[in-house]
Amino acid sequence: MSNIIRFGLVLLSLFCVTAHAQTSGDAPDVAAGKRRAAVCFACHNVDGVAKIPGVPNLAGQHRGYLEGALQAYRDGKTRQNPTMNAMAAPLSDRDIVNIAAYFSLLRGQGGGVAVADAVDTGGGVTPIPAAAASAKTEAVSAAPVRSGEAVYGSVCFACHATGAAGAPKVGDKAAWMPRIAQGDATLLQHALIGFKAMPPHGGCAACSDAEIKAAVAYMTAKSR
Repeated sequence: MSNIIRFGLVLLSLFCVTAHAQTSGDAPDVAAGKRRAAVCFACHNVDGVAKIPGVPNLAGQHRGYLEGALQAYRDGKTRQNPTMNAMAAPLSDRDIVNIAAYFSLLRGQGGGVAVADAVDTGGGVTPIPAAAASAKTEAVSAAPVRSGEAVYGSVCFACHATGAAGAPKVGDKAAWMPRIAQGDATLLQHALIGFKAMPPHGGCAACSDAEIKAAVAYMTAKSR
């Protein structure tokens, strides 16, 4: 009998360890969600409160609802919107979980928790301490500069490939001509500090000034 009890305890222990590992693995990585959501910021803004009329606020929305919406846009059939379908198409299941967690934890008009940056702690999510956030910023600054094409493909395309929020589509020479005529310095300034519906850095908080400059150069070269 004692052997049976010991065997049962071993099985119970293994079950508990496995369950804990699964729970930890399923915890959302909000910092990763914020990085992956950079493409969303052009319309929904980094704080989840949209500045464009008609665009919904995402801050404080229920995480399950956001996950379902992104999955529906990703399949391209359940929800159809050219901009959202293009943005959601490359997202993995994990990306969707992380993005939904990021926006759900932001403080919106309906309340919520202020989360500027957060990390997966294994048992949930908590804000990054100021020192860690500073170190993270320094690490991003020290990272290799991405090409203009790479930045465009990961962030800018959401608006400049679809025309969302009035953004000129890359390759549309007629739309770009008056903008290019303003000069590269003006276009770069607009991209860096924001202009009309476009937020600062085109909504890419993780992009360096050099990367934004490269992205502007890439788009204008393709549109001359």
